[in-house]
Amino acid sequence: MRTLRNLEELLYQLDQDIADELEDQDLDFKEWDGTSLDKAVRKVIDWAICMANGGGGTVVFGVADKVRGRAAAYAGVAGEDE
Repeated sequence: MRTLRNLEELLYQLDQDIADELEDQDLDFKEWDGTSLDKAVRKVIDWAICMANGGGGTVVFGVADKVRGRAAAYAGVAGEDE
């Protein structure tokens, strides 16, 4: 599992690399797609199961994995009110 400090360092690398290039066996970036809360919860559960089946790891939500630059990659996660 990644430490918070390690994740912060990786996020700074988004200025040079796309998130997809930083992913590995135990790290996955996921963009929040703004679907309904029910669909979002199901997706989170699916991702958690996949990560657990692979031996564990870290999923970072709210980061687009196909764009370069932190400002563009930080997509955020919509709240329940949105």
